[in-house]
Amino acid sequence: MRAHSSSRSNTRVTRSRPPRRRIDEALAALASSHERTRERPSVASFCRLADVSRNTLYRYYPDTVAAVRRLARRRGGGHSRNRDTLRALRSELEALRAQLARLATLADYYHTAAVEARALLARRERELASLRARERPALMRVRP
Repeated sequence: MRAHSSSRSNTRVTRSRPPRRRIDEALAALASSHERTRERPSVASFCRLADVSRNTLYRYYPDTVAAVRRLARRRGGGHSRNRDTLRALRSELEALRAQLARLATLADYYHTAAVEARALLARRERELASLRARERPALMRVRP
């Protein structure tokens, strides 16, 4: 038998009782704690409360696992903030994706404009070079 500290003995079922009774008491305690706390129970926290291993619970008491999960779903109100946060983050993500698409379009536009400007500059440079070649100025001698 495990010795429990005084602070844990009132929240944890003692091991002197058979597992089924400990599980039933822990399930009742978990259901009655619904009014005091909005925290969602997990199977792991239930196993700690009932002082049984998770393997035992899953193998021999699947109905209890289902009951703990139903209780956790009923207490889902505590996670509404998480759902609201998730919804807000998804909305922000969509806005960022739209902004990214607009920025990509703008980047394509500026890239195309730069390519056209470079081509125009190259053409003007060639025209200027041909003008210079045709209009070779005659060298003049300057007498000292």
